[in-house]
Amino acid sequence: MPGTASRAGLVHDVLRVAGLAGAVLCLAGHLSSPPRQWLPHAVVTVVMLAMLPGATGPDGLSAGAVVLGAVCVWQWRVGCSYRRSAESVNLAAMAMLSAVAVGSENTHHDGSGSVSASVSVAEGAATAWAVLVLVGCWGLARIGAVLVSRAWPALPTGPRPARQALLAAESGGALMIGTMAVMLAWP
Repeated sequence: MPGTASRAGLVHDVLRVAGLAGAVLCLAGHLSSPPRQWLPHAVVTVVMLAMLPGATGPDGLSAGAVVLGAVCVWQWRVGCSYRRSAESVNLAAMAMLSAVAVGSENTHHDGSGSVSASVSVAEGAATAWAVLVLVGCWGLARIGAVLVSRAWPALPTGPRPARQALLAAESGGALMIGTMAVMLAWP
């Protein structure tokens, strides 16, 4: 059905814009911090832009997954002491979802960027299950990060972020991961 394909494309376009909005929210929540704390989020925003279809070509997803993994390690090492573990978990989930997208892109699309007719239902279901497992692990890791930070608080190395900044960063991270998950699991 031609209408179904165009609706799915429209949904993916809306989700891409929502994911970019999440990246901008995360960045906005950190702009009042020193550059070492907001720079990883600026890199993530650029990576999200670069991973858009047609922006970089077929290797864009692979490079994006690698860069997101590197930014995750960077955030874990020098991020805000109040949010380091939670943001590292978010970035790790985004890197793993990007890696799933690389596999999905390789199996579901031919070189021209159009959906291959030979895609089986089993491959789509396997991608959806992988996304579901990753989102479940992300949720558990976020809960664990919050519990550990409450039980053994880190020594603060700077001023505590404002509530608005925390809300922007939290909602932006959830929005990015949620939109990536839905885009990968959506047929």
